[in-house]
Amino acid sequence: MSDRAKVGDVEIMAFIDATPPPFETSQFFPDVPKEKWEPYKAESLTADGKLQVNFGFFVLRSHGSIVIVDTGLGPGPFPNFGGARGALADHLHRNGIQPQDVNAVVITHLHGDHIGWNMSMSGGKPQATFPRAKYYIPRADWDYYTKPDVLANNAAVKDSILPLKELNCMELVGGDHTVTPEITTLSTPGHTPGHTCVLINSQGQKGIVVGDLFHTIAQVTEREWNPGFDWDKEQSQKSRVGVMERLEREGFTVAGGHLPVNRSIGKIVRLQGRRYWQVI
Repeated sequence: MSDRAKVGDVEIMAFIDATPPPFETSQFFPDVPKEKWEPYKAESLTADGKLQVNFGFFVLRSHGSIVIVDTGLGPGPFPNFGGARGALADHLHRNGIQPQDVNAVVITHLHGDHIGWNMSMSGGKPQATFPRAKYYIPRADWDYYTKPDVLANNAAVKDSILPLKELNCMELVGGDHTVTPEITTLSTPGHTPGHTCVLINSQGQKGIVVGDLFHTIAQVTEREWNPGFDWDKEQSQKSRVGVMERLEREGFTVAGGHLPVNRSIGKIVRLQGRRYWQVI
């Protein structure tokens, strides 16, 4: 099964918070002609040629420490995504993880499908879902998404990010930041101003949670493809290409939250001059 993997002493647990209805490829990747998808139909598209993505999150466990990377879409329901409801709380409960057990939450970027379970309501007031955790937020994303003109149309940031500051459980980070001795952040801007990946280095083995560095297995081969909602497409492509070259060269275990169920953890390998996704 590819929903769990070990990187040294660190266990990676991959979960799907919610699955929206499939997207038209032109809706998700407006600059990629339909015919370019032909080689990737079997692994990336539905039977009727649409792109199915998931809204995932990850739990990293090591030496009694629990770190969550991203918090999914949220409880819902979400009319814009076919009435989808989030399952993060159920997944954690079924795996014996209580909210108070979580030591840290690392947010890769401030899009709504990555921050939805940050907060919960208690007695009519917003409370941090993980009451003992420090929430690590990319500084460049905070600076951008809290601008008054941007914030005015961003309910997700208002509801799921701003209260963290008021509750004094948030830390803004930039560049390389140590979360635990085995887990650090890596700045990979482009998808958003402060987009961040999460690196794992344990017992000589390396892993990464890529956030939205790529959204589909096809991008492992087609690294130049950019989703339409990238903040800076040129910078996004630069980050993706640079990081992927390192992941391939150094044999990283790679975890992607938007990838298909049971295919979300793998490695980037090269065969006959082309890069491919190899499921673990």
